[in-house]
Amino acid sequence: MRARGTPFTIDAGRSRRRHGRFAAAVLAVALLSLRSVRAAAAPEPPGDLTQLSLEELLEIKIPDVVAASRFSQKTVDAPASVSVVTAEEIRRYGYRTLGDILNGLPGLYTSYDRNYTYLGTRGFSRPGDYNTRVLLLLDGHRLNDNVFEQALLGTEGILDVELIDRVEVVRGPSSSVYGTNAFFGVINVVTRRGKDLGGFEAEAAGASFGTTAGRLAFGRSTASGFEVVASASGYDSAGQDLYFKEFDTPETNHGVAVGGDYDRYRRGFARVSRGRLDLEAAYSSREKGVPTGAFGTVFNDPSTRVTDERAFVDLRYDRAVGERSELSTSVYHDWYR
Repeated sequence: MRARGTPFTIDAGRSRRRHGRFAAAVLAVALLSLRSVRAAAAPEPPGDLTQLSLEELLEIKIPDVVAASRFSQKTVDAPASVSVVTAEEIRRYGYRTLGDILNGLPGLYTSYDRNYTYLGTRGFSRPGDYNTRVLLLLDGHRLNDNVFEQALLGTEGILDVELIDRVEVVRGPSSSVYGTNAFFGVINVVTRRGKDLGGFEAEAAGASFGTTAGRLAFGRSTASGFEVVASASGYDSAGQDLYFKEFDTPETNHGVAVGGDYDRYRRGFARVSRGRLDLEAAYSSREKGVPTGAFGTVFNDPSTRVTDERAFVDLRYDRAVGERSELSTSVYHDWYR
């Protein structure tokens, strides 16, 4: 269990081997499925904008935004300062987490304490608030948990960035529209549709510090109107040994934390839609070693870690009611541990 002010669990008897087996299984499936991959064609860049006429500039496609007013509208018509990051930009800049995406936007910055990723807004980032002043949505579904009101942005997040179609960031107070947490802004993550994937996608990766990752996804749009997206992924990193001068004594290994910076997660996502009916579900479980000796824990003890599990299922139905009204209904269940 995690209590306010002590965000960690200590469980020395819990084995790590099952996480390694899971990551290896995901990598094996991904490698076997590589020949089924269909590479998505990146949209052509508009070229030199200075050479375009005013009429041509007006014809450039600008993504619609939903997060500003809870209905789809042009970005230029939204009553707020809005930034939209598209899937093509995410691939171009190599963003790996939602925190990376937000860190590249004006007025936003992130920090990391070897545990969670924290978001600062317009120079304000109060220590210990767990991103509670920003509302995080996934296709309009609230992701801030009901225990700490926390928005998970780093590897602790619930969604792979490869499944993101666009990220809408609305700056400024939006509590009048959304209520709790929307004090500094709203972040709405919009996922890719089945027609965007068009079949299987597989990915395998390896990096320094014993890092392995794998992802397998499937998306399809049928002639009968059904759209299906499903994805499973895993990540395992041994992390690095770190030196902290505050613990530089013989009793605490001269300030070196060995094997305590590991990071591993597993995720699943599924979405089925037909017409105005939409069923979406997601699950993530992330375990992060805490090598900093935070909150009075024993320094250089690899069993000190924090575990976050998050899941939800959401059934939505939307329809237009007249020319200027829309009915939106939702039944959902959220779970967080």
